[in-house]
Amino acid sequence: MSADRLSPAVQALLRAEIAVAQGREVSFVAQADASGQIVEARVAARGTVDAVLALPGIAERGDMLLHNHPSGVLEPSGADLAVAARLHDGGVGFAIVNNAVTDCYVVVEIPRRRAVTRLDPVDVAGLLAERGPVAKGLGAFEDRPSQRDMAAYIADVYNDGGVAVLEAGTGVGKSFAYLVPALVWARENGERTVVSTNTINLQEQLVGKDLPVLARALATGDHTPTFALLKGWRNYLCLARLEQARGAQDSMFDSARAAEIETLAAWAARTGDGSLADLADEPTAEVWDAVAAESDLCPRLACPHFERCFLFQARRRAAEADVVVVNHHLLASDLAVRIASENWLEAAVLPPYRRLILDEAHHLEDVAATHLGAHVSALGVQRLLSRLERNGRGLLPTILGELARRDDASSPANRQLAGQGLVDALGAARRAADTLFVLLGVHLDSVAGQGPVLRLTDAFAADPVWGQGLGVALENLLVSLNALRGGVERTADQLTLEDPADRKAQLIGELRGVVRRLDAAAQGLTAALQPPPGGPAAVRWLERRGKKGGNLSLASVPLDLAPLLKENLFDRVDTVVLTSATLAASGDFGFLEERLGLDLPPARVSVREVLASPFDFETQCLFGIPTDLPEPRDDEAGHDAAVARVLLDLARAADGGIFVLFTSHAALRRAAAAVRDHVGGRWPLLVQGEGQRDQLLRRFRESGSAILLGTDSFWEGVDVPGRALRVLILAKLPFKVPTEPLTAARLERLEERGVNGFTRYLVPLAALKLKQGFGRLIRTRSDAGVVLLLDRRAVTKSYGVRMLEGLPATSPLIGAWDEIRRRAEDFFAEHGIGAPAV
Repeated sequence: MSADRLSPAVQALLRAEIAVAQGREVSFVAQADASGQIVEARVAARGTVDAVLALPGIAERGDMLLHNHPSGVLEPSGADLAVAARLHDGGVGFAIVNNAVTDCYVVVEIPRRRAVTRLDPVDVAGLLAERGPVAKGLGAFEDRPSQRDMAAYIADVYNDGGVAVLEAGTGVGKSFAYLVPALVWARENGERTVVSTNTINLQEQLVGKDLPVLARALATGDHTPTFALLKGWRNYLCLARLEQARGAQDSMFDSARAAEIETLAAWAARTGDGSLADLADEPTAEVWDAVAAESDLCPRLACPHFERCFLFQARRRAAEADVVVVNHHLLASDLAVRIASENWLEAAVLPPYRRLILDEAHHLEDVAATHLGAHVSALGVQRLLSRLERNGRGLLPTILGELARRDDASSPANRQLAGQGLVDALGAARRAADTLFVLLGVHLDSVAGQGPVLRLTDAFAADPVWGQGLGVALENLLVSLNALRGGVERTADQLTLEDPADRKAQLIGELRGVVRRLDAAAQGLTAALQPPPGGPAAVRWLERRGKKGGNLSLASVPLDLAPLLKENLFDRVDTVVLTSATLAASGDFGFLEERLGLDLPPARVSVREVLASPFDFETQCLFGIPTDLPEPRDDEAGHDAAVARVLLDLARAADGGIFVLFTSHAALRRAAAAVRDHVGGRWPLLVQGEGQRDQLLRRFRESGSAILLGTDSFWEGVDVPGRALRVLILAKLPFKVPTEPLTAARLERLEERGVNGFTRYLVPLAALKLKQGFGRLIRTRSDAGVVLLLDRRAVTKSYGVRMLEGLPATSPLIGAWDEIRRRAEDFFAEHGIGAPAV
């Protein structure tokens, strides 16, 4: 209990600061020397000790938090113990002193850093060798030297920290290459790794296939590897909200929605997962909005359903797992929360982590832009307002009913006045929102040739639309939303809210939750339409979305993500591995590193490697580029006709089994119309937009002779090994549309810096996309087929060389279509591919 643990200088500092606070509570962050004596300290917060938790990141691993008890009793309170536990998780100690600083009680010592057990890269790679434990666990195993090389590189970056950028060609087996070092590191050092992917398909592969195999193969007598899949809050059913929705069915839902609620209740009683993915039929948005888990509505430990809560069961599994699998959207949400709260030590959306693997890493920039910006839609605002009231049902009628049933001294007239104020504010908000989005829609439609997207530049502030009612509508909406917030708080004051699990408290919580989301929508509208001067550079746009363009949306996202990602992600995580089949543009990682801020000082990238595919593309693949077809930019109709001709020629030669990848939905639709009457019943024609993506792929695999036309989402993440896919047609070079708001703004920024945006941004992006598309064909050592690029710019333009040199090693056949067609027919014959004899 002696204060000798504190140096005289620290004792004097603490006494002086406590005296300045007039003996009230003060918290200090202190540092110890090698012997454990506290030698430095600074004030962290004034007030009760839990105030420190409102300042996440105030202390760093290896620090100690000191706090005084004015009573002189140094026994830790419940609040002290809660703070101590949370600080300990972040590697921070906790101690209590009296006001005179004569006594010091150390509640939790500064956790000693666990001695790190380094991985032997050779041993880690050996686990993936032909006679290693993974091969034995799989039974059928293909030795892949490039996979072992990748695992060794990753072991090095676990040992030494830093960032590894690793492109893994098709067939390398990159998931095993990064999961094995991650699982071994967890076994040796008790430290989790977060693995983030872009697509659901890859998540399902990791959790449903790869990790179970590796957990069995790498299990020892002392340790069995563990893993967990973690999804965002709204993916899980909330049992408390479900109970509340069932209790208020009559006042909140019509009969059809009430029946949905009962169906969900029956499912909730038998599901072990509680997430949307476990539902056979996805519920309507209105119903799921009422029962989905929401962070700001959750009472945590105070909830009577906490022990059975699906979300917290998943979070507990994740907290104990060696590997936690998430998607980029959840990772970016976690990053946004950490940036906003400056919380780098504790759990946020994800558990705290120091090792991160980003698979499909080329998507990170665009996903981060979505979550670090603001997005507001007309449909989203309408849904929020409908949660409050729609056709006499909703939260407001339910709450007002509760108020009317109260039996206390409160004046019925006052209650009626408060209720009417809420109803009036809601009506005003609804009218203002309708007016605002109608005016924005008219403005978008009035811009000649604009299409469904309009970028909002600085010049928009002077647009005549503001004087035509837009300014008044925006102001009216913001005022009415503010009135709604005030009305909700006044209503809450009239209800007794002693028990957070009480039904009235839950209803008020729901009401406040909707209002918070409306506040966020208001902030998003302001950011997109009237951003304050002097803020960080942002890209803003107005867009029609949905199948019929009925949903108008606004967006504002940061223009410069590179410094944000560098400072808040790559510099804060000890080990980061970025991998994908497409990271290097023309063999160079410079483009990716520049976009993500990895080129900014201090440099942390320690490994840059392209791990070549083990496949023999020269033998397995014929790659042709016809030079006698019209260029798509110069003669769109002629190019369309050529695509249809080539498609039908190859359908006859290969008996179907064709993917055709387009860069626009319009070109896809034109091609579908051109060939539909010619394929007949011989080759099933599958067209994106005429069925769900997974259903189209399943039908393609099962048919064996189908023709599938797809756009953006089919250029990657599609795996059709075997003979079902034997021809891949890439209709044109996949350049981004330069007028898209984000693309246009990024090009302008490069031009401002004296950099050619076409060669430094559009060409590398197109080269990566081309590589993704090319990779759809050859998926195993036994696959064979033909790839055709129907865009002669790849050989007639100077940038074409950069496009082609990043593709797998194969000699392109360049020439007239008739010659390439004959060579393709010969290739089919050599590999037993072709139309059956008639």
